Amino acid sequence: MRYATRSGEVTRPERPIAAVRSAPQKGRLLQWPHWTLWRAIGGCLGAFACVVLMYIGIGGVAVYQGLQQRAAITRQEAEAHYQRGLQHLQNGAYELAIAELEHTLRLDPTHRPARDALRDAKTFAMTQPTPTSATLNEALVSLLKEVEALVQQQRWAEAAERASQLRDLDPTFQPQRVSEILFETYSQLGWQLLRQGQVANAKDAFEHELKERPDDPELGRQVDLATLYLSSQAAWNSDWPQAIHYLEQLYTLVPDYLDVRIRLARAYESYGDNLGAQSDWCAAMNQYMQAAMLQPGEGIQGKYATASWRCANPTPTPLPIALQDSHMSSPEASNATAGVQSRHPSTTSRIGGTIYFSRFNEENSQWQILGIDLKDGTTRVVLTDGSQPAISPDGQALAYRSERGDSIGIHVYDLSTAQDTRATWYSEDVTPDWAPDGTRFVFPSRRSGDRKWIIYVAWADGRSEAQPLIEGRTPAWSPDGSRIAYQGTDPQGNNPGLYLIPAAGGPTSRLTDHESDRAPAWSPDGSRIAYMSSQGGRWQLYVVELPSGTRRQLISSDSNDGLPVWSPDGAYLAFVSDRGGRWGIYIVSALGGAVTRVTDWGTGWQDWLIERIAWAP
Repeated sequence: MRYATRSGEVTRPERPIAAVRSAPQKGRLLQWPHWTLWRAIGGCLGAFACVVLMYIGIGGVAVYQGLQQRAAITRQEAEAHYQRGLQHLQNGAYELAIAELEHTLRLDPTHRPARDALRDAKTFAMTQPTPTSATLNEALVSLLKEVEALVQQQRWAEAAERASQLRDLDPTFQPQRVSEILFETYSQLGWQLLRQGQVANAKDAFEHELKERPDDPELGRQVDLATLYLSSQAAWNSDWPQAIHYLEQLYTLVPDYLDVRIRLARAYESYGDNLGAQSDWCAAMNQYMQAAMLQPGEGIQGKYATASWRCANPTPTPLPIALQDSHMSSPEASNATAGVQSRHPSTTSRIGGTIYFSRFNEENSQWQILGIDLKDGTTRVVLTDGSQPAISPDGQALAYRSERGDSIGIHVYDLSTAQDTRATWYSEDVTPDWAPDGTRFVFPSRRSGDRKWIIYVAWADGRSEAQPLIEGRTPAWSPDGSRIAYQGTDPQGNNPGLYLIPAAGGPTSRLTDHESDRAPAWSPDGSRIAYMSSQGGRWQLYVVELPSGTRRQLISSDSNDGLPVWSPDGAYLAFVSDRGGRWGIYIVSALGGAVTRVTDWGTGWQDWLIERIAWAP
């Protein structure tokens, strides 16, 4: 054979490298009095340019040398396969020769001798019967050994390719062993590529692996997961709802799949940005809230606060004059505060107790839980890095949502000893509410894989895992401990409103019938439940009597009123409102009437819909 000449080596002409030359440019001296100075400056600039070009040249040479070195290695591998192909061609093993020569051309498409040899090998193969000789069997055995060596070296991609070639040459040659090798190599290759973030290539490897085990459910699952991830990438920036749809499915199935949690939070936020740009602030608010649940942070919380405010105030108007504790002289100010009494210690001293609330301190970028004493009006910081306070029935402990990134979940803080206990372990756990025995609390969370709101019951000492109760949000435990009120639906997901469920679980009963009804709060005697609803476009306070179900609006205003909580004696209700354009806590009689401002939060308040206040004796 003519391919075995030159001591088994093939010499190939090297491609000349063109030298790049630059011709000097002709110039002329500037003809004015200070030409010497300009020439000096030009010389400095020229020297600087030379230095820059020198470094660029060094970098370019390094890159060029690296590419040349990689190309040389590839050529060496191609040459080795070419020589094996020639050997098979000499021995009459044309199919093996074709496999080797095709692999040579994949490595080096410019290898002309390999292309010529491949053409001849295919010609000879067409004129020969199917090889069944001992020579072919020896060649197949040799190729199998090569594949097994590649497996031992964990060179998965090469092993998979060579094993596929082995099967193509003779499908009847040790089919079980070849199938096992292909299964293992594609499996290892798929997981390797997935860890590197090469999802498309990993999906291709899993699909090849699936051909070896068509009935393997885990392989089909990996293909489906990769497909969801790639589909979300295809919809990224062009169709946010579709991207979110794919990512939500993926997050539901495997919450820790690559960076799906981060990507889903970014998708929610980006979609919220788009909706905000279209002035659809209520829809944007919902997207920002979803993002904040996944990836809490000051930035997304600020966006949520802005969208929440603009959703509640769709027509921008100048903010009214700030409420003052002194008498107001202007008619406009009087109208803005009609029915509102400014806080004064003597006004609330007859009520008594402490109201707890949380706020975000802009100066140190830190959440704080504060308590305001209604006797003297003084406010103190109770603890930092916490929000959504809930006071225990005996007034000795606060359950709250931790805002510390290294200690997420719900914590319990002992007000007398300052001991802090971590009770749950998920950032999605929010708004706890105590059981009357003071050993447990109830809370909603989206911690489950399907991202649905589930109500859980947890122990205050954190020693046991929280137990799911039912789908729903904003739960509140009855004073006698028998029932829990919550925002939810019927078992089919219809008929939204407030529902009641036995604390130990069981059949539910519907209490109210509007989808926005939320944040139920039991009166101390358990005969009434206060709640908030946006039936008229703004959040207002309502009270439902038990067991009759009679409902009434507590107060009516042009502002947002919500997050009600009862005084310890049941005679008053505290709530959050933006009356007069300024947020704060207000108190009203349980029978309705004029309201009294307890504290002023200013013109903006972050995340007020997912906040809460608490009233202790």
